[in-house]
Amino acid sequence: MTGLLARRIAPLVLVAITVAGATVAAMAAGPTAPGSRVQVDDPNDTRGLLDMIRIWFDDPVDAPPNWTIVTYGEWRPKALHDKGFVFVYLDTTGTDRPEYYVLIRSVGRALVGSLWRDPKHGGDIKLLPIDVTRISNASLTLEIPLGKLEVGPFRTFYGWYAVTTFTGRVCRATCIDRAPDTGAFEQPIGTPTPTPTATPTATPTATPSVAGS
Repeated sequence: MTGLLARRIAPLVLVAITVAGATVAAMAAGPTAPGSRVQVDDPNDTRGLLDMIRIWFDDPVDAPPNWTIVTYGEWRPKALHDKGFVFVYLDTTGTDRPEYYVLIRSVGRALVGSLWRDPKHGGDIKLLPIDVTRISNASLTLEIPLGKLEVGPFRTFYGWYAVTTFTGRVCRATCIDRAPDTGAFEQPIGTPTPTPTATPTATPTATPSVAGS
């Protein structure tokens, strides 16, 4: 059911994130170096509890990347049960659709996360659980083990964007928020190592014998 939910939400918020094979950068400053912290701001443009104000993205050198999603208003997990969901989509191959996403949902008094693969064919595949922590009543933090994902050959960055959905008294029709509003944020993943090309070995040429030598 959760995979089906993500498939229903994605077409509503997906803006093409590739142009001529390259991910569109959402920040004017462009991609940042690994080990840095990025702030992605979002306007107050959606009703409901999960209208995002900003995302703090951290890419530590010695730990998996993590996202802290901050909302305009405060809320408790119980208020999101069967009503509110948070997604982080990741494009790791430079295609026109993300290959992975994280789903955060409420199970009552707590939030739980899971990492999913969205193949081109067939249903979504649940890969592993994702830890979710809270440092305030208006935020949540999740960490994605990038080493568990398949990254396209010769890729030097991956793209990501976040989506929240909420249905409630002020959101009779599902309220959807996206950050960045268009495109995807580019994050470097290092310099790819090209597949080595075998160097042909020269075949020795026999020296013809000279008559009489």
